[in-house]
Amino acid sequence: MVDSTNVATAKRFYEIADGRATGDLTELFTEDVQIYVPKFGAGTGHEAMIAAGKGRAQFRRMAHHADEFEIVEHDDRVIVEGTTEGETVTGRTWDGRETVPGHFCAVFDFRDGRICRMHVYFDPDLGHEDTARYPWWYQPSAETVNS
Repeated sequence: MVDSTNVATAKRFYEIADGRATGDLTELFTEDVQIYVPKFGAGTGHEAMIAAGKGRAQFRRMAHHADEFEIVEHDDRVIVEGTTEGETVTGRTWDGRETVPGHFCAVFDFRDGRICRMHVYFDPDLGHEDTARYPWWYQPSAETVNS
């Protein structure tokens, strides 16, 4: 099946964000794009999109499992559900195919072929380091030491 233009643009976002392709991410978005990312909040415009993306600084590496995305398209909306893997700057690793951290869902709305709204939903504690507030979540064992 051939991807629609909107699905191809959403996939291109992840290719550029993960460094698998070169390009200017801002070209995929309208000037007035609405952004929502956990722990960043909501913002409008390219500057907000760039500011939200700076949250990736907490990771030494992070990549989306793009070949395993579940994608639903309806009219001018594309919903992407998937997983990531990577390593935090403190050395904790995760792989959403095997651990709770690393799952995400992103909702992209399009206008005239460009992304005009991107809301991303995920737990930003990918390294399981926020154990003080969620003690029931972290249970040290051989299986979870590095998840």
